[in-house]
This record gives sequence, structure tokens and C-alpha cells, in this order.
Amino acid sequence: MGDLAPIFNAMKYRRRELRRLYGVECPECKARRPRANASILLPGQKCKVDGYVDIRPRLTEEQLGRV
Repeated sequence: MGDLAPIFNAMKYRRRELRRLYGVECPECKARRPRANASILLPGQKCKVDGYVDIRPRLTEEQLGRV
């Protein structure tokens, strides 16, 4: 079990950096619940709350490797 913690921490850090660089707030969340925090979506990702799908093209290998 001791070997998994650094791996999962690295995965969490990578996901956080991808959202910081390429994420946008869900427009449906902002419209339906203006006082709540909106979901941050990556290109092509579906919002779990509203079902909105971000229409931007998926990230390229170059963009994914940048983080």
C-alpha cells in the first residue's frame, strides 16, 4: 500500500494542472446555479451535473505532455 500514495498524488497533481491550463467553467452550471461553483471542464468532457458537453476539440498529445 505504501507504493500507491505517490502514484495517486502525482495523478491528482496532473489532473489539477490540466484543469488549470485548459479547463473552463461549465456555462450550464453558471446559468442554472449562479451562486454555486461551476464544474471545470476539459475539452470534450461532459458535466456530471448538467450533462453539458464541452464542444472544444480534445487535447493533443503535445498539450497533454506539456504538464
